[in-house]
Amino acid sequence: MQEQITKAENSLRRKCPVIREIINTHGPCTIAKNKQPHFHSLVWSIINQQLSVKAALAIEKRVKAELGVKKNFNPGHFESVTQQQLRSCGLSNSKARFILAIHEFVQSGKLPLRSIAKKEDSEVSDLLQQVPGIGPWTADMFMMFSLNRPDILPLGDLALRKAIRIAYQLDDDADYAALSAATDHLRPWRTVASWYLWCLVD
Repeated sequence: MQEQITKAENSLRRKCPVIREIINTHGPCTIAKNKQPHFHSLVWSIINQQLSVKAALAIEKRVKAELGVKKNFNPGHFESVTQQQLRSCGLSNSKARFILAIHEFVQSGKLPLRSIAKKEDSEVSDLLQQVPGIGPWTADMFMMFSLNRPDILPLGDLALRKAIRIAYQLDDDADYAALSAATDHLRPWRTVASWYLWCLVD
């Protein structure tokens, strides 16, 4: 994985002066350090939706305490958990329902996490979005941080859209098509490029 990141950084330096400057300022990309087990990654993504990282971490800590989880969530932790238990940890009703839906899809085999890494990006995204609560943003986060796919551009992420507008001097109302066009030259390394662009708004 680190070899792939180094290759991406070298390619992005040559292709894009904007990214080259960010690399010079922030140093090596550390996205590989954030790799998470598949099930844990999906649960974390649901917890994290529309929250600050600080708020999401506080709720995650309460859920772990409630379920007796020491490190990462796995399907076994949710075998007999109720929606109300999750609600008591600070999750919204919908988020509690979505997490239990992930558990049900995994346990029933409708979401085959053991073999999902063998599928193409579009297949992974389509498969994940069959689960209630998982949309394009969550699918993109999963492919970036759990599958380490190299060419994901998560335009559903508000911070990334802001960063692209800043980096490439686009209008505040630039739409997805304009944002995508402005970053098309970053292929096939848009995952690492996105990580660096996020640095502009952290």
